[in-house]
Amino acid sequence: MFLDDDEALEAAQLTKQTLVDTQERMGMMLDLMPMGFLIHTKQGIIFGNQEAARLLQVRQNEVVGRHFLDFLATHVEEAAKQMEEAFHGRISVEPTEAEVRTNGGPTRTIKLIAGALPWEGNPVVQLLLQDITDLKTIQDRLHLLAVTDELTGAFNRRHAFTIGHRLFDARNAASPRLALAVLDVDHFKRVNDTYGHSAGDAALKMLTQSIQAVIEADPSLNATLARVGGEEFMILLPGMAPEAVHETCEQIRLEIERRHVLSTAGTFQITVSIGVAWRNEMDSSFDILYSKADSALYEAKAVGRNRVCFDDSSQSPSKSRMPT
Repeated sequence: MFLDDDEALEAAQLTKQTLVDTQERMGMMLDLMPMGFLIHTKQGIIFGNQEAARLLQVRQNEVVGRHFLDFLATHVEEAAKQMEEAFHGRISVEPTEAEVRTNGGPTRTIKLIAGALPWEGNPVVQLLLQDITDLKTIQDRLHLLAVTDELTGAFNRRHAFTIGHRLFDARNAASPRLALAVLDVDHFKRVNDTYGHSAGDAALKMLTQSIQAVIEADPSLNATLARVGGEEFMILLPGMAPEAVHETCEQIRLEIERRHVLSTAGTFQITVSIGVAWRNEMDSSFDILYSKADSALYEAKAVGRNRVCFDDSSQSPSKSRMPT
C-alpha cells in the first residue's frame, strides 16, 4: 500500500507533531523533578530543567548553549574530571560538591552526579544536580556546636586537644616549634561570690574577646584558643620563636588587665596568670607538654599572679616576667 503525496505529507506532519508533543511532555516531566537535570555535550548544555535553572541562577531559556563548568565557583577541576569520566562511560565513586557562581544572589551548594547517556553520534552525558545548601548549613552548625564552647565561642577542650596532638606529632614539619600557654582568671571564685555567676560569665566572654583581639591583630599568628574548663584556657602557638611567644602572652595579659567587665552587679576588672611551655625532644606526648605549661601556670600564681611564667625545661627568654 502506497500513500499519495497529500497523505504522506499529513503523516509526516503528524509524526513531527507527535515528536514535538513527546518532547514537551518529557520536558514537563523533567521539570517536575526535585533535582536539577542537564543534558550536556562536550560543547555545552542542550537541555536543562527548571530546577537546574534555579540552582544555576539563570532563566531556563538561558541554560542551553552554556557550559556547566562556567557556573561553578569552586571545585571546577573535580567536576570537569567527573564529567570527562562520564563521557567515557565511567561513573565516579564520589559525587562532587561545589558552589555555584552567583550574580549577587545567595550562594548555593550543589552535589553533582554525572552519567553517560546512550546517544548516537555526539557523546552526551546527563548531569544530576542536588541542592545541598541547607544540609551543608546544618552540618556546619552542628560541627561548630561540636567543637566550640557555648559560652565564650572559643574552641572546646576536646577539639583543642585534637589539634594539639596533631601539632605535637608533626615533628617533620617545616616549622616544628610548638608553644603552649595555659591561663586562668586570678581569684575567679571571688568574682562569682562578689558579683554573681552572670558577671563571672561576662568576665570569661571579655577574656575570650581580649585574647582574640591580640591574635587577630597579627595575621601571621596561627594560634588556637580554647576554653578547657571553668576559668581555664589554653592557647596553641605553633611556629613562633620564644621571644615572640613571650611578647604575645604579655600582650594578652595586659589587654585583659586593662579592659573592664560590665555586669548588672557592677563594673570590675580581672587579671590572669599564664604558664608557657615549649615542646622539646624529651616530651613524649602533648599531654606532657600540657602538664609542663600547667605547672608553669601554678608557679605564676604562687609567685604573685598576674604574670607570665615559663616551664623550667623550656627554652625561653626568661623564666618569668613581672608585670609592669
